[in-house]
Amino acid sequence: MDKLYAVIKREKGHLDIVFANAGGGTFVPLAAVTEEHFDQTFNINVKGLLFTVQKALPLLKDDSSIVLNASIAGIETFPPFSASVAPGDRVGVVARPGIGAEVRPTHGP
Repeated sequence: MDKLYAVIKREKGHLDIVFANAGGGTFVPLAAVTEEHFDQTFNINVKGLLFTVQKALPLLKDDSSIVLNASIAGIETFPPFSASVAPGDRVGVVARPGIGAEVRPTHGP
């Protein structure tokens, strides 16, 4: 992300929109989920989304937009996808009270 944002800063100077997607995972039955698998899914879907937005903040203008997209697995059941449900559901928690509340005063409604 650092390289991408450096190019954007150098060539365009700012971002009008950031679209961060958190909807990846693998179909693994609950009995076969390992801690490594869960950590990988969580890192991609929650940490990846958060740090994508965080690193973009210096490039956003007051009227820029941030769009956070999460898998429907956070609200719908898709067996054997149980290891991906918790990380996908965390996007809403990170987005609404976290990123939304913190960024809104600086970057518009």
